[in-house]
Formats: sequence, structure tokens, C-alpha cells
Amino acid sequence: SSSFSSSSMMHGRRRPGRTSLVSPRASAEATALGEGDSVVLMGIVDPIGREMLDLLQGRQLNVSTLLNPKSVAPFRSRFATVNTVDATEAEKAIDTLHDASAVVMSFEKPADTDTLRYLLGHAAEGNTNLKRFVLLSRTEVTRKGNFGNGAFFRNLLSKDLDKYADLEELLQKGCEALKVDFTIIRTGKLRLGPDTYLNPDTLSVMEDQLFEASHKNIAFINDDSEDGDTSRADAAQAVVEALLRTDAANKQFSIVNKEGKEKPAWDALFTSI
Repeated sequence: SSSFSSSSMMHGRRRPGRTSLVSPRASAEATALGEGDSVVLMGIVDPIGREMLDLLQGRQLNVSTLLNPKSVAPFRSRFATVNTVDATEAEKAIDTLHDASAVVMSFEKPADTDTLRYLLGHAAEGNTNLKRFVLLSRTEVTRKGNFGNGAFFRNLLSKDLDKYADLEELLQKGCEALKVDFTIIRTGKLRLGPDTYLNPDTLSVMEDQLFEASHKNIAFINDDSEDGDTSRADAAQAVVEALLRTDAANKQFSIVNKEGKEKPAWDALFTSI
């Protein structure tokens, strides 16, 4: 029997090894989300999470989130249409996850693997509704061990790429064992977003305005071979599109912005991966 039962995912009894994985199911067998499905969006207070919130609600999807108690009240006052659950109320949090059709981890800093085990373990437990689990990760995650490159030295200080690598591996192994579809989307350095023009640094605002005007083109890259910056709006749109498409199931890819005045069609981008 598999070492990844839903209970072992929840309690973190086993740390996965470093083997590469085969996708649990072909994309043709995957199920896309439909109108009225429930999405648990984690990282909703980060700028990219707020970008996703508007897009998800625009697609008639019901959005829930788990927050720490200090964030619940102010968030509810700003976003009354979101089902905001106090994460310390265990029964409510577990019920919210168990009802979810999809879970999205979109933190702008990597969460720990225990958080992922908790989310996936409860969402996939028993007679589950879960169709997809999406993880927002970072480019360079597979190149962090190459001595001499920028990723290697940045990771020495922050260990963020190590954390993202652990999350990616755990998600793939967990979804394979629990027969849940996943999508991993890696972004470059995140740019723009809801608070972009609130920045008091005039030079930074000008740089973002130039980036927004000149880098409308989007590239999907199958492997982790390219660097670049990524617009939060485009990354958020990619996540929402992935939830609604069967051809994004059980795939991992990078999204970066390129120089250009027009955005490509999402159908063409997803066909390329």
C-alpha cells in the first residue's frame, strides 16, 4: 500500500525522497472546475492572492480562505464575499477543505511542508470533491544547486528555493498517491499588482510602468531554464486558467513576461506545454 494515505499527509509521518515522478493521471482524464465549485485560496492577503480573488469570483467560483485570527476581522471587512475561516477553529477549517473542489497555494514566500500536508491531507480525505491542487512556485528551483549561478548564492541566504523544491516534490508525491490532479506554476520575480502605484518610491513606480507597457508578451516554459520577471496579474490569470482547463492537469511550467506589446491567447500558451 502507498505510504501517502490522507492521514499520513495530514500528520507528516514520512518525508518523501528525491525521486522524479510520473504524473498521476493523463490530462484527458482530468476534471476542470465548473461554475459554483469551491476554491480554497491560500495566500489571499498577498498581492498576487488579491489578484486571483477578483478573477476567481469573476468566474462564478466560490472562494474560501483560512486565515490566522488577527487577519480574519479586517479581511472580512474588505472582502465580504469571501468565506473567511479562522484557521484555529479546527472543525470549520477541515470542513472547508473537505468541501473544496480546488486548493491554491499562492503565498509570495514559501510555506512549510507541514502546511501543504495539512491542506492536501484534509482536502483529499475520504469521499472528496477535490479536483485540483495548484502550487505557485519559483523559477530557478531546479538550478539552485549549480555552484556559481545567481540562484545558488541567493538560496544560500534565504533557503527559499530549497523550500519551494520540497513543496513541489511533496505535492507531486502526495497527489500521485491520493489520485488528485495538480498543477505547479513557477514565476520569476513578481512585478506589478494591486499596490504597485502606492509605492512612495517614484523611480520604482516608473520602472513598473515601463515594464507593464513593454512586457505584455507571455512565455510558458516547460522546464526551469529561463529567468525573467512575471506580472502578478498574468501569473494570477495563469492559475485561474489552469483550474478551468483539463490540459493543465499534472503539469509544471514557468511563466515569465517578455518584451512585446500584445498578450498571446491563453489557448496557445497552454497548448505549448
